[in-house]
Amino acid sequence: MDCLGIFTSGNFAFKILRILETKGYVFEVVSIPCIIAKGGCGYCIKFPSEYKELIITTANENKMPIVEIYEVIPGFTRNKYKKIY
Repeated sequence: MDCLGIFTSGNFAFKILRILETKGYVFEVVSIPCIIAKGGCGYCIKFPSEYKELIITTANENKMPIVEIYEVIPGFTRNKYKKIY
């Protein structure tokens, strides 16, 4: 199942993505869905749920902590999001 990691800044999402790519991981930066966006538009990292601890650890080591993580629950016409961190 996919998850979305939300940072305080969209730039943090891109920086963490680049750091993880140098370690051999491939994830995706996507727009934060309107349903969970709190301050307008932004970007987050989309990743499989089994990498949750890797994302949290990498973000904290680089002083760009994750604010929230949501699990993406696929729906028939629209996805739902469950906050897990």
